[in-house]
Amino acid sequence: MNALPNEASNTPLPEDAPGEARRLAPVHPRTMVEQAAEAVVAAAARGVFLPGDRLVEAEIARELGISRVPVREALRLLESQGIVVSTPYKGMRLMQVTNRAVAELMRVRTALEALALREILATGLATPERLAPARRAAERYDSAAEAQDMALRVAADEAFHGEICRLSGNGVLHGIWLSVARQLSVVWGLGHDVRPKPRVSAEHVAMLDLLEKGDLEGAQAALDRHLSWHEDLDFEQAVERRRQAKRR
Repeated sequence: MNALPNEASNTPLPEDAPGEARRLAPVHPRTMVEQAAEAVVAAAARGVFLPGDRLVEAEIARELGISRVPVREALRLLESQGIVVSTPYKGMRLMQVTNRAVAELMRVRTALEALALREILATGLATPERLAPARRAAERYDSAAEAQDMALRVAADEAFHGEICRLSGNGVLHGIWLSVARQLSVVWGLGHDVRPKPRVSAEHVAMLDLLEKGDLEGAQAALDRHLSWHEDLDFEQAVERRRQAKRR
């Protein structure tokens, strides 16, 4: 796991106007807490942490090279997003992954992305210029697919689908999608290897091509095919296989 910087951003803060009390805390581009949270999620995507594993604050802080305070806050943040579960006398643990929970999560995810497709076309946002960021995200996935790091591949896939939701122009939709994206990262980490990477890349491009043509029915059918991979995977068995492999 990569170490995080030991200091927060050095970006200078604007000075308060004379006589004015600061009403809101200054915003930093990326706090150490956010970086620690991302590191935990990336570790889960790689299989370093498996569903149900205990997340020990002191161990995580030591590996990241930071104090325990930002790690504690990062785990609380992840708890609020459903990635970490706090149990009395058992501490913090990574979310459990069951076949039923994955099915429920994927139904919500599919509904959100299908709505995004409809809103993109309803608002005339499927122009080549508007779709350019999504096409760049698809290209970044192609590059990440070559990497051995599962976390990079999962993050690139997440970025592509997040871009589709962002392009809808519906901030509420995009915000809800982001709220479940980290849970999806844990699930993707378990199942991403079951799909051939060239097929995933081709499906990304096919969805964008259909959007650009204004073919809503075709784009939604392509999305359904693209997201149906989870139906053939037993996630509970996948977790157990990885757990046994770690014990060897």
